[in-house]
Amino acid sequence: MRYLFIIINWIMDHLLAWFSPGWRRKACEAQIALTRYYNYNKPHLTDELSTKLLTLQKKLRNELIFWKKDECIQTTAEITSLGEGLRGFKKNAVFEMVESLFVIMVIFLGIRTYYAQPFRIPTGSMQPSLNGIIIHPIPENEPMPSTAQRVWDAITLGSSYTEVIANVPKKIVRYEDERYLHLFTRTRLYFSDGSQETIPCGVGAVVDYLHRHNKLNRMLSAGEVIIRGRIDAGDMIIVNRMAYHFRSPQRGETFVFDTRGINTAIPEAMPDQSRASNYIKRLCGLPGDTISIETPHLIVNGSAATEPTICKVANCEAPFNSTGYNAISRFRDPNIFYHNSRNILREGQTISLRKNDTDNPNLNEFYALGDNTVNSKDSRYWGPVHQFNVLGPACFALWPFTEHWGTID
Repeated sequence: MRYLFIIINWIMDHLLAWFSPGWRRKACEAQIALTRYYNYNKPHLTDELSTKLLTLQKKLRNELIFWKKDECIQTTAEITSLGEGLRGFKKNAVFEMVESLFVIMVIFLGIRTYYAQPFRIPTGSMQPSLNGIIIHPIPENEPMPSTAQRVWDAITLGSSYTEVIANVPKKIVRYEDERYLHLFTRTRLYFSDGSQETIPCGVGAVVDYLHRHNKLNRMLSAGEVIIRGRIDAGDMIIVNRMAYHFRSPQRGETFVFDTRGINTAIPEAMPDQSRASNYIKRLCGLPGDTISIETPHLIVNGSAATEPTICKVANCEAPFNSTGYNAISRFRDPNIFYHNSRNILREGQTISLRKNDTDNPNLNEFYALGDNTVNSKDSRYWGPVHQFNVLGPACFALWPFTEHWGTID
């Protein structure tokens, strides 16, 4: 029976503390303060004081277990009175807050490093499976949304709105990523007249928008709209960093990896991704596989891949793109052919992925492709992903609350 009371009390004092009566919460606080003081100062306490503290601790514990209200109130008052004469018994509020924040930070960093890491999708290479940052143009003849609509879109879609108009004739001469409050990515545009504009999204989406609307490399007239639209934030996902310690990566799953040792700095072909430190793609080739593309199919070890989502891409099932998998062509990406590398997957070419031996598991190579292959810079350009690059599978889409929310295929 005593153990049942202990379990019930633990639930009340920890999980349901806000529903406990005031006298009990004060008693619990006194017990914590007493235990902490005793444990910290045990080597320096006199025998008399040590015995008194242990006696009060045991007495209060028993009174809490059996919900003896009057006795708890009396013992709590006795402990409080005793603590007023003991230096360090009552902790400084500022110190206690700093200590709590430090513990929270350590726990968060531990979870992020070893167990689960949040990751924001920066580009549209995984659409429609996952959304990257997207700019939806708003025609000039349509009004910008109301404040209420903007607030609702911010909550549900993670959206923001932007409208930039040229006040004088000028030209975009430079653009670059910048961090805001160390959390948010923005793009700063620099103009020929010395002015600057900040767009609340990554440089890749901004450059893509400006290129599609013919705003780059030409003089903009006064009053011309430079950029106007709704910016949807990329999906925020959780990466399971423990999974691959207990199982091998599986073909067809979505995974995240870093870019150490991967040559993504090909400005002619990849101006929007060369600075990224982490990518998310679909794992389409395992160590030892041979990879080729016979549009629209992905060929693995001589046969069309059979994994469900890979088949959806290859079969051009809506809402996936209508071209399936494509090798790099001289027509579509002419600049990539200046880079002579075994990693580039051209038309009619087959790539073999290295497989590890027992002495060096880091020789393992994986092939990563985006689901939106017509707009994805992936292993076709910069080659295989190495074993040491792999962080883990994407397991859950955390935000925003769209149709993608939930577990990830």
